[in-house]
Amino acid sequence: MALEDVILLILTKAPTDQYGLFKQAGNASISEITKALATLEQRKAIHVFAYRKSKRSGLDIPIYALGSGDNNKFDVHPLLAGVTSERLVEYDFVARNLLPKRNRGRILEVGSAGSNLARSVREFGKGKFLVIGIDLAREGCDARMDACSTGFRGETFDQVISISTIEHVGLCFGMNDGNGDTKAMQEIFRLLKKGGSAIISVPYGRTAIVRQEHRVYDSNSLNKLAKPFSLAKKEFYRYSSGKWQRCSQDRADRVVSSNIPPKFHSTACACLLLKKKH
Repeated sequence: MALEDVILLILTKAPTDQYGLFKQAGNASISEITKALATLEQRKAIHVFAYRKSKRSGLDIPIYALGSGDNNKFDVHPLLAGVTSERLVEYDFVARNLLPKRNRGRILEVGSAGSNLARSVREFGKGKFLVIGIDLAREGCDARMDACSTGFRGETFDQVISISTIEHVGLCFGMNDGNGDTKAMQEIFRLLKKGGSAIISVPYGRTAIVRQEHRVYDSNSLNKLAKPFSLAKKEFYRYSSGKWQRCSQDRADRVVSSNIPPKFHSTACACLLLKKKH
């Protein structure tokens, strides 16, 4: 029996989360179950019925049930099949701080190449959100634009999302602009309507570092980055023993950005919700 069919059979008994399915589905891995759940959601065979709070990580874990449903919370889990990077916590932060589905709004994703986030937010909004993804890469975005100078009129967007992108601005595509990240944040501030919000995530650690193609921020450089805005929320996460867990800023401040896993920029990250004051 195909894994999708096994999941549907289990859910006929009662709603459950991916870990409950893992215990009941035989030899399937969590990654295989996550992919199967994404397929079933796309087919509208299942939907997110509710959420429970993970005691280990503090993240919201979706509970699935049969049928299409109409959940008003953005479900990022289909985007995370096979993912071990900081996206696990960054996308959860996006889901908790995304514009309410009941609102109409314009959303810009800065750094959308290689990501399905903009497309997923657009599908979630069901016509209420106008979502545009920009990047300097030629493929995987709606428009090729420099984050420091987009060309959009000021006060165009209700929300700007930039996940693990700001740390690269000015250091990639043959550029050598040490202030590229600050310029990008100033541009985001210009693009936001008054009262609008920005969801930003960056690598974090004890010491500010500028590497060949990315930066790692410490407390001082993070404050400088957010300076134009009013800080509405900040959360810190640390990678330890193969898991991302929420932690205090004090603990994130002790992370040394060395001997990090491949493709990671740091073993800590900062997630910010910033507001443009009225």
